[in-house]
Amino acid sequence: MKRITLLCFSLCSFLSFSQKVDLDRFYFNVNYQDLPTTIVPFEQRTYSTNVITDGPISNQFDGARVLNDQLNVHGWKKVTQNASLNVNVNLADFYEEGTKVETRTVEEKDKDGKVIRSYPMYTLVTTYKGKAYATVTAPNIEKSAAAPAQEVSKPANRFLKSTNQEAPAETSSESKKNYNLSNTLSYKSAENVSQSFLERENTKNRGVNFNKRLREFIDGAINSANSQLNYNYGFTPVSRQEQLWIIDSKEEEGAIQKEAIEAVKIQFATMKADQPIDKLTQDLQPLIEYFESLKTKYKEDNKGSRKIRYSAYYNLGKIYLYLDQPEKAIKEGEGLIANDYDKGDGKDIIASANKLIDKFNKAQIKTRHNPSL
Repeated sequence: MKRITLLCFSLCSFLSFSQKVDLDRFYFNVNYQDLPTTIVPFEQRTYSTNVITDGPISNQFDGARVLNDQLNVHGWKKVTQNASLNVNVNLADFYEEGTKVETRTVEEKDKDGKVIRSYPMYTLVTTYKGKAYATVTAPNIEKSAAAPAQEVSKPANRFLKSTNQEAPAETSSESKKNYNLSNTLSYKSAENVSQSFLERENTKNRGVNFNKRLREFIDGAINSANSQLNYNYGFTPVSRQEQLWIIDSKEEEGAIQKEAIEAVKIQFATMKADQPIDKLTQDLQPLIEYFESLKTKYKEDNKGSRKIRYSAYYNLGKIYLYLDQPEKAIKEGEGLIANDYDKGDGKDIIASANKLIDKFNKAQIKTRHNPSL
């Protein structure tokens, strides 16, 4: 790929767009991490998992190894001992709670709307209960940014009045969280005019239906545990498609922008969720300078120039968001609003940037590209 430099851009004429200017969507891929609510130091990001099965669940599965393999914390290293984060998932019980009959009356009418026949239709609904919970023991991480709690005065201990002693403060190097993974599932039979037929079918297929709901419950419990673990501790990789706006014009600027936008796509293709983006940021500087130059190169108040400026502000706003520079993205969003061509996009960029700033402040991390242990 030819390196795009400011020199080639400066050779372009500074004429305003007199002809019609259209904008087309241009898609590119980005990779980043969804940050957890609790940040544990990099060297402590080790975890172990243990799945406990009882009752009918142990009969369905010979062992919990297959389930253990399904529990993962993104960005952490799984170990068998001396882990910082210990996860115990207890699949305690699963049973059929009962079956009830639902009835619906069907009416057949003639062409005049008069009911000529009515009859009941039956459905069997079987309910299943699953009980499960997870216990997570994690390092007790102090939030340095949090304000200290107001100290509440306690009445003096009457038995220590004369000794001038205070009870030792209780401290712990670990925190424990419990998650409820229990769930209720149901199976609804096909509708039929014969209730006795449905009951016979239910008896015949009872075991099959039970095992299907049990598998459903187990999958749901493991997925729920994974969601909770990664929401709190994981650096979950996210891969998505984003868009820029490209000028559709036969004038020279249209050709230049197509080259620039294609370069953006190629550069962002190198982005990895768990690798730093310093080099990518550096490689994108000529492109950033190009989009920046469009704001002053086309400063007339006609619609064509405003469209070009719109694409410049919008493209820069998106680029800065995915380079983890939300403060710069906000400025581009403000520029979009002031440009007065689709102010809504400017508000959306500002809202996304503010959410990212809030995430960074809570996590006390300024990047969504952190290494995996």
